[in-house]
Parts: sequence; structure tokens; C-alpha cells
Amino acid sequence: MAKSQGPAGRDGAAAKKPARRRNKAFDETHVALIETAVRLVSEKGMEALSLSEVAREAGVNRTTIYYHFESREALVEAVREWSARQLAAAFAPSSSREDRTRYIARFVIENPEVIDLWATDFLAPGKIGDRYPEWDGLVAGMAEQLKSQPETADIDAEAYCTLMLTWAMLGPRVYHNSVRPDISKEDAIERMTRTQVRILQLHGIEPS
Repeated sequence: MAKSQGPAGRDGAAAKKPARRRNKAFDETHVALIETAVRLVSEKGMEALSLSEVAREAGVNRTTIYYHFESREALVEAVREWSARQLAAAFAPSSSREDRTRYIARFVIENPEVIDLWATDFLAPGKIGDRYPEWDGLVAGMAEQLKSQPETADIDAEAYCTLMLTWAMLGPRVYHNSVRPDISKEDAIERMTRTQVRILQLHGIEPS
């Protein structure tokens, strides 16, 4: 796919950009642009993503979006990082296991193209912690939780997180798309949530 051209045009002459000053307005616009990109990817697929389309949908001009993202590749990277943070946050023990499991199932079913992007990166060679700093914190938090109970103290936290992420990226979509396409999305989410929580309870990872 051809690399997106910036405001400088096709002659390769780079327009001189002002230094980026981070403030509340900048950050809010930055987040809004990423969320718009995520929505477009989920609705139309990654191939349809472009800086001009995101700018149009977000109601900003081309100069503004190039101020935030120098190329389509930079925007795609921001979408990838956003999706990784969403999944990492869902594994953080700030809410009940049931709520976290339900959130993950819904996010995966409703954002398949975004998850595909993240999964491709997850499967690529190289240490995942170098690409996603959230990984180390996720593993550390899970290790602490597993060691807090005698029944789970011997579980490898890295292996456990890998299994959970694999389930998160594949399980809900396989169940909803291929196993039970006859039921509603909400029903699929609830069934996957109840089953996952019950399995964790049986293995002593989640209190009954």
C-alpha cells in the first residue's frame, strides 16, 4: 500500500511542521482522532483507513490531522497501541473478573479489524514487551495475584497471560461467528463471560 502523502504534496518536499506543543486541547483532539480511526477500521476495515477520511469524520482539516500523525503508518501504529492499552486495562484488577471478562468479549466481537491488527503484531517475532510496555505490568500484576493463593502459586504468570490473551483475541469471535451464529451478540457475550469465570473458579483463580 502506498504511503500517505502529507500536505507537502507528491514532490517529496517535506513541509516544515511547527513543534508539537502538548496541552489539554491537543491531547483531546489526539484521542478523538484515534477513536475515530478505530471506529472506521471496525466499520470498514483496515484497508479503508486514510488520514483524509479520519479528518473528514472527525470534523478537522488535513493540516490538523498531519499535525498529529505524519503518515498513515503513524496513525495505524496509534490504533495498534490504543487497542493494546484497552486489552491491558481490561486485565487490570480494578473491577470484578466478570466485568473484565465481559468487557474483553464485547471489545473483541465489536472491533474485529482492530484486534486483527493487534494479533498480527502479537504473533510477530521479537519480545512483546519491547513493543507493548503494558505487557510487563500485566504479567507483574498477574504474578502477584497468582501467588496470593496457595492453589495458584505455582502457575507461570507469563504463560497464564499468554493463554488469557489468546483466548481474548480468538474465543469470543469463534464462538459468536462460527459456533453459535444463531444467537445474538449479547447472548454470546454473556455465555462466554459466565463460562470463563466459572472455569477460573473451578481452578481456584477466581473466588466462587
